[in-house]
Amino acid sequence: MDRARLRLRIVAVLFSIGFVIILGRALFLAFGRGAGPAAEGRDILRGAIQDRRGFTLAITEEASSIGLSPPEIQDVEFTAENLARRLEMPVEEILQRLYVNQNRRYFLLKRQVDNLTADQIMELRLPGVHREREYRRAYPGGSLASNLLGFVGRDQAHALAGLERDYNETLVSGDPAIDPAGPTLRLTIDALVQHRLEQELAAAFEASNSKRAAGMFMDVETGAIIAMASLPNFDPNFYYRSNAFQRGNWNIRLNYEPGSTMKVFMAAILLNENAVRPNERFLCEGELHFHNSVVACRSRGRVVAHGALTLREIIQNSCNVGIIKAMQRIPRSRLYHYMNEMDFGIKTEVLPPGSGETEGYFPEEKNWVPSTTYYMPIGQGFSITPIQLLRAGASLANGGRLLRPLLVSRIVAPDGRVLERPEPDSRANPFRADVNRAVAEMMRLVVTQGTGRAANSRSVAIAGKTGTGEKSSATGYLDKYVASFLGFFPADKPRFAGLILFDEPDGTESGGSLAAPVFARVAESALEDFTADSDAQAAERLTPLPEHPPRINSAVMYDLRGLAARDALTIVAGYYQLPVEIRGGGYVTGQTPAPGTRMAGVRRITLYLDDLR
Repeated sequence: MDRARLRLRIVAVLFSIGFVIILGRALFLAFGRGAGPAAEGRDILRGAIQDRRGFTLAITEEASSIGLSPPEIQDVEFTAENLARRLEMPVEEILQRLYVNQNRRYFLLKRQVDNLTADQIMELRLPGVHREREYRRAYPGGSLASNLLGFVGRDQAHALAGLERDYNETLVSGDPAIDPAGPTLRLTIDALVQHRLEQELAAAFEASNSKRAAGMFMDVETGAIIAMASLPNFDPNFYYRSNAFQRGNWNIRLNYEPGSTMKVFMAAILLNENAVRPNERFLCEGELHFHNSVVACRSRGRVVAHGALTLREIIQNSCNVGIIKAMQRIPRSRLYHYMNEMDFGIKTEVLPPGSGETEGYFPEEKNWVPSTTYYMPIGQGFSITPIQLLRAGASLANGGRLLRPLLVSRIVAPDGRVLERPEPDSRANPFRADVNRAVAEMMRLVVTQGTGRAANSRSVAIAGKTGTGEKSSATGYLDKYVASFLGFFPADKPRFAGLILFDEPDGTESGGSLAAPVFARVAESALEDFTADSDAQAAERLTPLPEHPPRINSAVMYDLRGLAARDALTIVAGYYQLPVEIRGGGYVTGQTPAPGTRMAGVRRITLYLDDLR
């Protein structure tokens, strides 16, 4: 009897515990979710991102989710065929999802469908097809500034990359009780200049078959970045079709050896130290041997002896031998001092911490080897980022002020109040005013008479310096190059500085032949574009730009993660022609072999899929 009562009590206690858990869960679902992040994503409309003139680059808009109730569907194939046409999904994928979820009362087929498409679907009155209201992030410019903007996933309260992530807390900081809209992020970017930069950069990127490209333009008086582009790029409206390499902002992430663009700073050091006489000449025999190494002056793969050159002519002709010989007069401690003062190897803090900006690598003086003072004058033996170089170059153009680059001009509340306005910040570079002017004049000669003649323009006076830096690895230099052009304009009264860069272009392309003409074409329209005040004019001129995906090397396994199944299969069929095993449905979340694997000996590719939308 006692045992029976004990068992009864245990059952009663377990039942009570279960009831409390179920009741608690029901109360949480009914009332508790309002305080969580998911509710935040529903209640607060993410603030817009706009360019400096108010052109919308990112906005939150109403959208729909399409859900299916398998028990209510009367004709599975008819339903799948009609949904497939309007949702741009394969019929097979919809049928597979219905099969997998046949025992469920309801599941979401596709989220963030535009309302027009959702309206068309609901007008069909298909049994078992339902619609839910939600919000989605939209990017009206498509791929325009995509590597800078980043993207937002399904949860509007949390961004995944770019400015969306860097300023996530700002963009979702609205008060639902007052106004559900978050503040607007107004950028320094000019959409017209950005559009022109991306057009010109993309044309040269495709023609040169480069691995990647980057370009920026900065206001030399304020530090405001008016354009920042990277390739390959992507469309953030369909971010799940891209991979991490496509989404990289190489202007702040790429670490590279700057090559001959560094010579203008070497010239500034020599002049600032009074280490060369005005008409003194340095003999270039074409090659310079030192410490079991050799550096040569080359043009189109051939060694060129420049003869006796002044410092001005060394810069004009980008002479490696001449600049190395001249820089041997500068003690290594002074060279280290100047390079540190120019902030090479130090983050610019153009974006908040965690943005992905890298610092490059500039070795401590104690770690220098005997050849360091030979390689550093020609931009080798250390690495920087493109934005570090642009900042340093702009200081030569504006008379000697190292500016902190700015990408955000102000943060504006829904009622129009300016909540925050970052102020320009600068400090002096280490060179005298007359030295900055002298080097700027040398850079003008580079364009009119030297290696940068392809940047010479009839409509705007450009000054600059070419660079063709050899890439290195742990085992030495690779016979691969970064072609670049650093410049500013108008040369007589500089307004903007810019940098154009191509990583691993094909053939014998150099900074002078590849990057310089791109710089010139953007510069020729930049002043006109920047002064165009009409929003209507801006919108009219911004024709959609295509995506430029990365190059695919069939000898190495491509990163298929994030791609839709059909896109991944297209790549596999076109480049690898191997049997494919698919596990799951939707978008690739994993793969075998792993990205970067050599394909020699691989007999099968397996893709692991899930719904990432």
